Order: sequence, then C-alpha cells, then structure tokens
Amino acid sequence: MTENRKEMPELFKNKKDCCACGACLNVCPKDAISMNEDESGFLYPQIDDTKCINCKMCQKVCAYQNKEEKNVPLRTWVAVSKDEETLKKSSSGGAFYTLAKSVVEQGGCAVGAAFDNNFNVHHILAENFDDLHKVQGSKYTQSDTELIFREVKKKLVSGKIVLFSGCPCQVAGLKSYLGKEYDNLITIDLICHGVPSNKMFKDYIDILKKNKDICEFNFRDKSFGWGIYSSVINSNDKKSRVYSSTSSYMYYFLNGVIYRENCYSCKYACKNRPGDLTIGDYWGIEREHPELIEGKKIDDFKGVSVVIANTQRGIKFVDDNAGLFKLFDSTFEKASRYNTQLNEPTKYDLRRVDIIEMYKNGGYSAIEKNFQKSVKFKKYKSIIKSLIPHKMKRKLKKILRRGQKI
Repeated sequence: MTENRKEMPELFKNKKDCCACGACLNVCPKDAISMNEDESGFLYPQIDDTKCINCKMCQKVCAYQNKEEKNVPLRTWVAVSKDEETLKKSSSGGAFYTLAKSVVEQGGCAVGAAFDNNFNVHHILAENFDDLHKVQGSKYTQSDTELIFREVKKKLVSGKIVLFSGCPCQVAGLKSYLGKEYDNLITIDLICHGVPSNKMFKDYIDILKKNKDICEFNFRDKSFGWGIYSSVINSNDKKSRVYSSTSSYMYYFLNGVIYRENCYSCKYACKNRPGDLTIGDYWGIEREHPELIEGKKIDDFKGVSVVIANTQRGIKFVDDNAGLFKLFDSTFEKASRYNTQLNEPTKYDLRRVDIIEMYKNGGYSAIEKNFQKSVKFKKYKSIIKSLIPHKMKRKLKKILRRGQKI
C-alpha cells in the first residue's frame, strides 16, 4: 500500500500550478479524482488512491502545466449587438450572447457559467433560450466545470455545433481533454482578471442577507450604464444598487486582492490565447476610437465589446455572424491598452495574505469588518461618481486628458 501511494501521480507541486479547469477530473477513466475546497474555498483536484490505476492521464492532460499557446491575434473588432434587448442584458456589447444565440438557433448548444438557486456557479450546456439566458452576463467568481468536458465531447461526436466559453484556462483544459480538433467546436476565452472562490462569494451573499432579502445578484447591471455597477434583486423583484466601493467583495475583486493563487502568474494573460475568439469589454473605447462615439456610430453608455480572432475559424465565425453586429475594425494594440490582462496577469496585492488569513480564521464577517474599518469615507467614491451624468463624465475625461498633454 505504501509503495502504491509513492507511485501516485502528482497533480501539482504548488497551488500556483493549478487552475482547477477540471481536465484531470474529466479524463480519469476510473473517476478517481474529485475537486475539493481548501480552507479559502478554492477548488483543487484530489486523487482517491483506492481507485487510481496510475495511468497518469491526469498529468498528461494538464494544459496549464504542460502546453504553451502559440496563437496570435489575427483580427480585432469593436462589436456592438444590433439587438437592443441583448445589449441591455449583456455586460458589455452583447458579443457573447449574440454569437451563442446564433449557434442555438442553428440547433447547436452553448456552454458557459450560470448561477443556480443557491448562488453556486457551474458550467452548463444550453440548448434552448431559457438556459442560454442563464449564461448571459458576468460572474465574478470561479465556475465549477464539473463533468462538462465529457458532455461537450458527446455533443461534438454526435455532430452538434458547440460554442464553449470560459476563462482561458478552462478553454485550454477543454481542448487538451478533447485531444484533437473538431470542426463543429467554437471556443471563446474571456478576458479574465482573476477568480475568487465561489465559497467566498456565497459567504458574502450570506452577509448581505442579514440586512435584506436577496434572490439574485447581477455583477454588471447596465440599467445604471456601462461600467462596474452591480445590483441585487429581492423576492419582490425590487432592485437595489451595489456600489463597487461600498461592497467589500467588489472592492477586493476589482483591486485584485482575493483571486485564486495561480491567477497572479496566469500564462494566458497575454496575446497568446487558447480560444478561437477572445471577448471582453472594450475599455478605453472613447480614447482608442473617438470617431465611433463622436460620429454616433455606437453609444458607449450601452456597452461595447472587443472581439479578437486568434484562429482562422474565429475569423470565419465572426464573418458569418457580422450582420448581427455593428462591427468596426480595430487593432490588438488598441484593445489591449486598457485591457491589461491581454498583456500581463493581475499584479499580486500584498493585502491578499492578510485577507485570506482573515477569511480562514474568522469567516467572511472578519473581511467585512476589516473593509468597513479600512475604507472609511473612500467607500462613497463610487456613489458620488454615479451621480455624474454619462455625457458630463466623458467631457470631464477629455478636459483631464488635454490637461495631461499640456
């Protein structure tokens, strides 16, 4: 028994070597691997030595440790969905949902992250519009892929078109698990800052529930305009706004304090991306393409997407669906200027050590207490900022930029 344990595959040496994409779990022929939470709620694979046959397929399938991405950006676009309802409910310019909807309308399926009724986030396979709406919008917490890679493979083998979206590490994990190219697969990796644990997010929700009834949390609610604005909805469908500087979770998320350990050295936070397409917000659009806003070709208040094609398949997929968008040529250099994760990972924040330790010892209530004590009057910054009309903000930014040039 001791010798067998010594021969057990080593899935990772340090936590920074694991992204929890789930490829190892999906590939195991004996279902000997499970994803377990550590003290901070982050998922890590664990092998059941009573089931393991030491085939080492779990080690070989790990793209995060073993495979380098060689794709380079081929084309870049500014993209805004022509469908106003899609644009309204999407986090940015509606690029993902518009493309996913096109696939579902063709009889295919779209895969993405969705909340369940208990605020758990999982990857689901959507073959109808009810499920497709669940994967629309941002989820700033790590999604558990569970056995979704196996489901994707079954659909691909059956001949169905599959659009898979996720963090770059999840896309790379799927591709490595599949082991070959499928003409009926389109992959989309999202511009990812980093992911907190789903457990931490749920504990944050529990803190909020002490003061109000919460049934839904929207990370990016554009009824307040395009930006980092969140909201909660109660059982009576009453909406309350959540400000980024008054919410401990959003504050620490946006400041890069509570991410998974590997996120700070993410190998995919660069121009070499695993997806056929890379999609995200086109931050800095007012600087990089002022002609589109001043010429009223797009309205940045409603949200703007950047779409980057990393493969010829990605280019063809966008071309085939070009009529669904207001689509304008851009460049990777412009798109990456204010999307820093297209150039490098989020920088490690030294506060993370203390915050994670607080969470381990005192739960999320300790984090909340520390936040309220430390931010003081700064927490009202986003409230004041939100009161400034969008057009006035744009004018103020122009004035400030002119001042910087003088």
